[in-house]
Amino acid sequence: MARQFKGQVTGYDLQRDLSLVVNKANPVCFDIGANRGQTIHLLQDCLASPVIHSFEPASASYAALAEQSFGVQVCIHQLALGEQVGMAEFNTFKHSELNSFLAMNADKGENLFAEEKIIAVESVRVDTLDSFCTKHDIDRIDLLKIDTQGFELPVLRGAIGLLKQQKIGTILLELNFATLYDGQSDPLEILQLLRSHQMRLVDYYEKERITGAELSWTTALFTLHA
Repeated sequence: MARQFKGQVTGYDLQRDLSLVVNKANPVCFDIGANRGQTIHLLQDCLASPVIHSFEPASASYAALAEQSFGVQVCIHQLALGEQVGMAEFNTFKHSELNSFLAMNADKGENLFAEEKIIAVESVRVDTLDSFCTKHDIDRIDLLKIDTQGFELPVLRGAIGLLKQQKIGTILLELNFATLYDGQSDPLEILQLLRSHQMRLVDYYEKERITGAELSWTTALFTLHA
């Protein structure tokens, strides 16, 4: 049976739709790819006293996060999430929102950011969502947000245990249709994986186009079909 919401989902107002889909007090939210805290502010604006675990592997971005005062219900982790536990090389760019484990696609016809150069590479800790939640006694994630610049599938594969047990209520992630990064996650594989675990698409938000009518990337909202 499809979930019923207390209000009509708009399909264009992300904050309002999040408040309808994640309709509970003190929801447990995971913000993977926190950058400078944009999503923390978003969730605090639209949800009822969310408990937020925020993950940012890049040293400079993590330091900027740590300097801010988000309140006692926000915990910031200098950590990346992926498919395996270990260490990995992480690329940082001039524009920190482009930071990724992946290299930038150099094709200017496909990638608006093709001229962006890696300014530093650092070794970062990587955990899986399944492992992190077990170690921290977290039984359920009400909202999982993933903005990892083409690295979405490894993050989701590291949460297969949670997905199989239907322990994730809502997922908000970026889908890249234009090839921004070499080896980036295929949006069709993401859709198939989520559907196979009873996650249903609510709508697309924050649509971006590089040229013409073609959709380059978007933010997608999914909710558990239960």
